[in-house]
Amino acid sequence: MNKYKVLIVDDELLMCEELICMLKHYKEVKVVGECYDGDSALQLIDREQPDIVFLDIQMPETSGLALANILRQRNQFLPVIIFATAYDNFALDAFGLNAIDYILKPFDEIDIGRALQKAKHYLLQSAHIRSVAARSTETAVYPQKFSFESNGKMDIIDNEKIQLVYAKDRLVYIQTLDGFTYNGKLTLHEFEGLLDPNNFYRCHRNYIVNLKCIAQLNPWFNRGYMLTLRGSREMEVQVSRNFVNGLRRFIQF
Repeated sequence: MNKYKVLIVDDELLMCEELICMLKHYKEVKVVGECYDGDSALQLIDREQPDIVFLDIQMPETSGLALANILRQRNQFLPVIIFATAYDNFALDAFGLNAIDYILKPFDEIDIGRALQKAKHYLLQSAHIRSVAARSTETAVYPQKFSFESNGKMDIIDNEKIQLVYAKDRLVYIQTLDGFTYNGKLTLHEFEGLLDPNNFYRCHRNYIVNLKCIAQLNPWFNRGYMLTLRGSREMEVQVSRNFVNGLRRFIQF
């Protein structure tokens, strides 16, 4: 039987121990770690990739809500979040961050059982959706060329000639390797869906880059990076720290 990996994040050691004790009664789960602040939790989530995270709200440095928001912005599969807290006034914010449940301290076996049941149901559904999506991706066909208006005519651009797609001042622009910039008629999200994810990567909420154009990768502030894109107009593009792990799928660093 496959077990669901569980991470506990709470700055109260006794609460962590109590929750671990309760979870031992469920053979289908395995506690893979416990953290006492949001920053160390983020590192452990990256390393262990848990299926379920029991998350406190009030913690040193990064709060539980802030941590959940960071995870939600990532371009990858996310763990199921169950908030376990002493405060009942954050429930609306918690569910706004797609939490699966919100249990109040002192919780009991009924609370834990209910939350785990919701989490398992969600994980089973997600696994099915990913399976269907994977089969669809195998046969997905992406446009080889795009058309952009220029001086009243339509220029036809090979997608491999696109250096960068970016959003600025609520508009979307496409920059080509030979230095031309076009106004896009689609949203950045729509372009992301039309570009082959094996060749293009959204490295920031405002940027999609052609992976073949990346010439340099340099550390940047706040645990992010700066990409240098080759082309007739060399470009520097930020990689938000939330998108760094996704970039590691394509570049070893």
